[in-house]
Amino acid sequence: MPTLKDVVRPLIPKELWDRVPRSFDIVGSRSGAVAIIEIPPELENYKFIIGDAIVRLNRHVKAVLRRIGAREGEFRLYKYEVLVPGPTEVIHKENNYLIKVDPTKAYFSPRDQGDREDIARQVMPNEVILYPFAGVGPYAITILKRQPLVRLVIAIELNEYAYYYMLDNIKLNRLEGKVLPLLGDAAKLMGLFHGVDRVILTLPLGAHRFLKQSLMSVKDGGIIHFYHLGTEENPYGEAENLVRNYCGELGYECQVVNRRIVRDYAPYVYKVRLDIKVGKF
Repeated sequence: MPTLKDVVRPLIPKELWDRVPRSFDIVGSRSGAVAIIEIPPELENYKFIIGDAIVRLNRHVKAVLRRIGAREGEFRLYKYEVLVPGPTEVIHKENNYLIKVDPTKAYFSPRDQGDREDIARQVMPNEVILYPFAGVGPYAITILKRQPLVRLVIAIELNEYAYYYMLDNIKLNRLEGKVLPLLGDAAKLMGLFHGVDRVILTLPLGAHRFLKQSLMSVKDGGIIHFYHLGTEENPYGEAENLVRNYCGELGYECQVVNRRIVRDYAPYVYKVRLDIKVGKF
């Protein structure tokens, strides 16, 4: 099967062949999808050629977006340039569940599927899970599809678009009554919940600001999944220092029971996860 580079090679100068991206994200399913790609500045004059090539390679792709810069703003969204116009609201299928999303309005990454499944495998029956920055709810959906005996997932989201997509996803996956969706600021709402079994802090650039609240919300023996960024030389060092400092401040005994590099975040920078078991007595 031809690759993107194979298709565009006859259409761009030879000296730029090695700058053509090797991969891109596809969000959606066979009934309709959007492709998201990063294109370096050297290929600026050929960006529409690349967009058209993606559609030719993937007939189910109806729109192509070029991702520009890092996530930013209150809702940590990417900026996009439209290379091939089309619908950007799609239904993405993972395993036996569906995720409705428009990536221009709410963050969602298909690359985190493996991480979602890894956490879901750890969850036990009757757990109550606190899930701030829930977005469109992918971790809640993955967990409940694998472990339907979870008592409740409390899912907090500030972005209204993401929140309403989460409501749609709860219905799409028939999970009414298993998820408590809350629209609002996690900094204000997390303090309402105590004695939960598990907290999922998926925001790598800001989760540390909610680590103290998470430690106070989780029960003795509970688990916190804490996400952070780490360098290639020492991927877990900064995250572990933050855990050590907050646990020391509160007088808790915290044990890192698992470390995981989730995926690349930027050149020589990783998105990492620490699984922390919290002891309070």
